[in-house]
Amino acid sequence: MKHDENLYLVARMSRWAQKLLPGNPLFRLLAINGAIGVFVSCLFLLAVFALNIGNLRVLVAKADDPVLPVIMLAFGLVITLTSVVMGTAIMMLKSADDGDRGTREKSRLALALSDDAVAHGQLRTAPAVAGRRPQV
Repeated sequence: MKHDENLYLVARMSRWAQKLLPGNPLFRLLAINGAIGVFVSCLFLLAVFALNIGNLRVLVAKADDPVLPVIMLAFGLVITLTSVVMGTAIMMLKSADDGDRGTREKSRLALALSDDAVAHGQLRTAPAVAGRRPQV
């Protein structure tokens, strides 16, 4: 009986998500991460006021119009942190030309290419000495 209830809840949530979120996977990714960014921004704003960082809570409380500084700070935080979250999500996507290779294979390939370049005399290496720059 409990398993049937879980399936019902999952089906109900998926119908809700289909209605609310865009159908395009990229826009869905951006919408979800945008909402996460707004949530993180609100948490950060609350933490700044709760911890009274830079005596900001006192300054805002003593202002003639305390709503305006809060709105301006919230707007800046939402723009900044939401773009960071959305940009991170986009940069973590796998590109179409990578195929099935992951970052580990890329780093091995870069290492093999650099070793091959050193072996063929295209790159010269010098031992690193503390306090001195390596000579190339």
